[in-house]
Amino acid sequence: EIRNKDSVINKFCIATIKSKLDIENKQNENEISDFTCKCFFKKYNSGSSLKSSRAYCRDKASEKYNLK
Repeated sequence: EIRNKDSVINKFCIATIKSKLDIENKQNENEISDFTCKCFFKKYNSGSSLKSSRAYCRDKASEKYNLK
């Protein structure tokens, strides 16, 4: 769990994901970026590498939100 939701790293994560998403609905964009960043921090904090955490959560978000 993210201790400080407004942390610089979390803001950076969300901004990075939003810059990579091309979504018309901004509400979905917020939900997807929030989901993906929470997933990433949970995976990374459990000992996974940055690369594998990113890949895992990108795949999970793609499945959940039917992204390409």
